[in-house]
Amino acid sequence: MPQIRTSSLALAALLSLSVMALSGCGDQNSKATFDSSTGQHVAGWLPSGHKDAAKSNLTGCTDCHGPSLDGGISNVDCTQCHLGSATSVHPVLWKTLAYALHAGYVGVNGNTSCSVAACHGTDLMGVANSGPSCISCHMAGSAVAPQTHEWIANTTAGHIAGHADYFDGTADRSYASCRNVACHGGAGETSPPPGVFASGPSCESSGCHGSGNPLP
Repeated sequence: MPQIRTSSLALAALLSLSVMALSGCGDQNSKATFDSSTGQHVAGWLPSGHKDAAKSNLTGCTDCHGPSLDGGISNVDCTQCHLGSATSVHPVLWKTLAYALHAGYVGVNGNTSCSVAACHGTDLMGVANSGPSCISCHMAGSAVAPQTHEWIANTTAGHIAGHADYFDGTADRSYASCRNVACHGGAGETSPPPGVFASGPSCESSGCHGSGNPLP
């Protein structure tokens, strides 16, 4: 009888600890990020909801996703979305050059890892507070098969002519579509776009508009 009683007490203590652990993850606290009744995070957790929580307390993720964030008891590996590591969205070597290095990656691996609901969207048209639409930089083609400029030609002369025709037919001569950090730079400026490393050149670069202001 004492042995049975001891075992019962041990089991009761274990159950009590389990309940307390679950309560810590998913109690009714307004700051809780986990709903124990559904076994899921709170609404709006992805794509942007988890970022602030991870920045403030990444170790809190390891209880469910494992010490290395490779799945753990949740069986959800963080690198399903974070391609470089559990804490790096893109491959680590990209750093701030995603705009320049993603083409080679997609050419080899396809866009499967990009076209997910928490990243760039299943249609690659972008996700709020996450990955932008592919056509926000790729002006022509489609999000699935984009091209940088709509006037791409087989010869330098043809490319220059297409470039000139495009701007001659553009009512807004602020060149807003060119002015972003991934293309030609100079967002919000009135001076000629200064160019972006490993991407679009300055409008005043040698051989282009080097002898005069390209803006009207």
